[in-house]
Amino acid sequence: MMIFVLRHADRDPAADALSPAGIKRALFLAHMLFGSGVSEAYCSDAQRTHETLAPLKQLLGSQLAVTEFSASTPDGPEGHIQAVVAAAAALPATAIAIAVSHSNTVGPIIQGLGGDNIAPIGESEFDRLFVLVDPRNGNKSLLQLRY
Repeated sequence: MMIFVLRHADRDPAADALSPAGIKRALFLAHMLFGSGVSEAYCSDAQRTHETLAPLKQLLGSQLAVTEFSASTPDGPEGHIQAVVAAAAALPATAIAIAVSHSNTVGPIIQGLGGDNIAPIGESEFDRLFVLVDPRNGNKSLLQLRY
């Protein structure tokens, strides 16, 4: 399995939405991942995570299944993390997925899938893209990219 894990794109400070820079970043992400084979997507219930995935969903259409795991439940972010990890772990070994989450949940999602610790994501950091490859067979590798 391969999973792309990232924080949502640049946030509008006045709303739960992407800023103009975030919209551009989401479009860039979609063009980067268009040919990757990604077929499963996970996000939180925040509008900004949906908006980050929207251009990719538009390009891939029905080839991309998007599943929302709320971070607003009584379990809060921990429930969101556990749900994303469980869903990704249940995918076939050949699956390619993407998880769009938040600065405080990206690291725990990666760890929950067998990846290494990452440095904290700063409040103004929206360009870190992690690629976790083969986390289940002991030959895992974690790449960190900027986009």
